[in-house]
Amino acid sequence: MPRVLIVHYSRTGHTARLAEVLAAEIRLRGCDVDTEAIRVERDWNRWLLPLPLLPLLPLLPVYLTSARFRRVWHRIYHQQEQAIRPLAIPDVSAYDLVLLGTPKWLYLSFPVARWLTTAVGLEGRRVAPFATFCGPPLKVFEMEMLFEPLESRLRARGATVVDRMAVSSNYHPYFFFGEMERLFRFVSRMAFKRPLIDFTLDGAAGQAEVRRFCDVVCPRNRTDQACKK
Repeated sequence: MPRVLIVHYSRTGHTARLAEVLAAEIRLRGCDVDTEAIRVERDWNRWLLPLPLLPLLPLLPVYLTSARFRRVWHRIYHQQEQAIRPLAIPDVSAYDLVLLGTPKWLYLSFPVARWLTTAVGLEGRRVAPFATFCGPPLKVFEMEMLFEPLESRLRARGATVVDRMAVSSNYHPYFFFGEMERLFRFVSRMAFKRPLIDFTLDGAAGQAEVRRFCDVVCPRNRTDQACKK
C-alpha cells in the first residue's frame, strides 16, 4: 500500500480544511495516509506579516507583465521564514508521496518556508504542493507567484514535483470591510465569467480541481504502484 504524507500549515483554517479533504479522498483510493500540521513557535501579529513583502508592491505591475522580470525576481527575492515547533515527522523518506500545503502570503507562507529547510528525506521524493488563496486561479498573480518559487525550492532539495493544485478561500485577512474579497469576486467574474465561490471547496470548479489533483497523484482503481510512479 502506498504511503502518503500530507503536511500543511494553516493560519486561518482554510488550508487545513483542504488538507482534510485531500486526506479523506486519498484514503478512499487505497493509500495509507499520515498527516502533519506545521505549528509555529509564536504567531506573529497579522499586521507585521506583510512587511517583508512590501519591496515587491511598487514593482507589481512589472512583475505581472514581464516573465523575464519574474525569473530575475524569484532568484533575488529573500524568502522570509518563521520558527516552527519540532515536527512529529521530521524525516519524509519513508513516504512514496508528500503533499505539501500552504496558504499564499503573496508567495510561500513563512512557516512552510522553514519546513522546507528543516525537513529531512526530500531527496528522491514525489511531492505535490497544494494551496489556498483568496482569488480565482489567476495564472500569474495567484498560481505562478506562489508555485514557481515553491517548486524551485523543492527541486533544490532533490524532490520531484508531480503536480500542483489550489482552491480559493474566498477570504482575505487584510483591510477592514471585505475590500479584497469584493475585488477578487469582481476579477473572477471578469477573467473567468464565474463567481468566486465556484473556485472554493464548496464550488463546482474547486471540487473538480481536487478530483483532478487526486487523479494525478493517486489514481483510482490502480495497483499499489500507481502512487509510486
